Amino acid sequence: MKLVLMRHGEAETMRERDDARALTALGREQAADTAAWLATQLPADATVALLASPYLRAQQTAAVLAGILRLPVQTVPGITPDDDARVALRAIEAQAETDCLVVVSHMPLLGALSSWLEDGSLTTGRGFMLAEARVLEGELLGPGLLERVEQFVPGLMTR
Repeated sequence: MKLVLMRHGEAETMRERDDARALTALGREQAADTAAWLATQLPADATVALLASPYLRAQQTAAVLAGILRLPVQTVPGITPDDDARVALRAIEAQAETDCLVVVSHMPLLGALSSWLEDGSLTTGRGFMLAEARVLEGELLGPGLLERVEQFVPGLMTR
């Protein structure tokens, strides 16, 4: 199984409601750059699901990916910034009937989820830069069962 964890692109500064912050023009460019890179990472014959947090900036980032990758977006509650990594993993697992899951979400959740899946430790983990994507692979989704195999940050080199 392949799991891609991606942070949304650059968003507007804080508003009255955090969930209503929209992407900036730079954020849309970042999302497009990551989507173009992702298109080279996903096997042509793989089934792929694109999951996104209900927050506006994640929805807009996922919409950019959806246009480039030709995938529908599935909105998944439980993968917002302050959700627990265990709750988020259950929400993601409920969609795991595909070869690959692409999850667009937020910090600090993504850092914690990545740390838990890679190292088996529930910590805040290493932060994600804007529109960063990390590709994890493993037989099963679970704590310490996935290995990071690729990483992309718009404007920087891949790992």
